[in-house]
Amino acid sequence: MFGFLKNKFLWLIFLVIILLLFLINATSPNREDITVIEKLVRDSYTPLQNGIHKLRTGWVGVTAVFSEKKVLNKQIEMLNRENDRLKLQNQALREYEAEVQRLRNLLEFKNLNIGTYELIAAQVIARSPSNWYELIIINKGSRDGIKEGMPVITPDGLVGRVGSTSENSAQVNLITDRQIAVGAILQRTRETNGIVEGQGSSSILKMINIPYYAAVEKNDKVITSGLSQIYPKGIDIGTVSEVEKEPNGLLLSASITPAVDFDKLEEVLVVQNYYPIDTDGEEE
Repeated sequence: MFGFLKNKFLWLIFLVIILLLFLINATSPNREDITVIEKLVRDSYTPLQNGIHKLRTGWVGVTAVFSEKKVLNKQIEMLNRENDRLKLQNQALREYEAEVQRLRNLLEFKNLNIGTYELIAAQVIARSPSNWYELIIINKGSRDGIKEGMPVITPDGLVGRVGSTSENSAQVNLITDRQIAVGAILQRTRETNGIVEGQGSSSILKMINIPYYAAVEKNDKVITSGLSQIYPKGIDIGTVSEVEKEPNGLLLSASITPAVDFDKLEEVLVVQNYYPIDTDGEEE
């Protein structure tokens, strides 16, 4: 049925016609006057050329979209990485600014107390989650002149006292520890002596042994009395938040909100040269 397809002569004629049509189409645009046959050939080629042109244009558009999307995705990825980097840098700068402000406050407080106390600045490097309000560890020790029993303060107020030392660190027992007691007075009246004790499980302190007739009021400031062998006089302890009458009716007690925020404690000052005077007038 398709035996004519095997005829070489027929294929030769077909190739010659294709070649002639190609030559006519290639040479006709260069001449203004073309024959009728050339016009027919050109018109017959026009739909095919138009289709090829549209296909080529569409393909270029599709490849351009994919190429542009790929470039945009890379740019978005780069911008996201840069954004993450700037966020981390911003966090570091905020923390650096906060640290600088804390250290500036410590330095100003230390300079104000030159001639009164010799203060050693130290950083809090550890604290136990199980006894959060009992002790901290600082990064200064015996090699820096830290000794057991030295009072520890901040510009805000009293922190505690040094409990034990090693060469490069020291344990500080906080005034919120149940084992710590501090002699205290009311700054406003100067006449009410008492003892401030820690509660252990929270940052709230308790002032006990207040005479029932004492003029103690809410928001009164409590400071160290100076009647201790450990703590200098006049250091802020906290503020009275509540006053209660003891069951015996002879004494009062008061809840004290500490002047120091122990949850945010990061730097402290150790008082190195406080030497209390004993009752015989001799230094201890």
